[in-house]
Amino acid sequence: MHESQTQAITKLSKNDEKILGIIDGMYEVVSWNDGTKTHEPPAVSGRWVFHDKKVMSIIHNRTDPNSHKSSIGWGNGTVEGGKFQYAYTEHLNLQGTIEKSSLAFGSPWKGMRFFDVEIQKDGIKMTSENGKQTWIINRNGMVYTDREWGPGKVYAQRKWKRISKP
Repeated sequence: MHESQTQAITKLSKNDEKILGIIDGMYEVVSWNDGTKTHEPPAVSGRWVFHDKKVMSIIHNRTDPNSHKSSIGWGNGTVEGGKFQYAYTEHLNLQGTIEKSSLAFGSPWKGMRFFDVEIQKDGIKMTSENGKQTWIINRNGMVYTDREWGPGKVYAQRKWKRISKP
């Protein structure tokens, strides 16, 4: 291996570590825009955690009193070659009311989901391979935009504040 190749690999590893360091933390929902209206807690709530290459998500949507929705999942993630990837190995969707509800098990997608990562001045921007999901993450929080969120494949943009120390 030539010295320039070794330097490129080392540099890439440092970028991957930097990206992981920016993502790492616990976040809490501040708002959720459904494409029509922006909702705030307690109508919506949730936490998203990424730590030590483990991911966990709990999201509640109580905007419709006749159909509350919750999504709970955990799994694994990492950054390799400047790409963020993650998957939920366990996932559950709940929908309904206290009187009547339904459960659905299974990951919202098959395998790992990959994102190209762009290091920016104050954080990172991650874009999914199909371009329909983006994350903007910095030391204060993140904005996640999904043009095909959940079983209904609807628009969702959630703003999260970082509640762990960066």
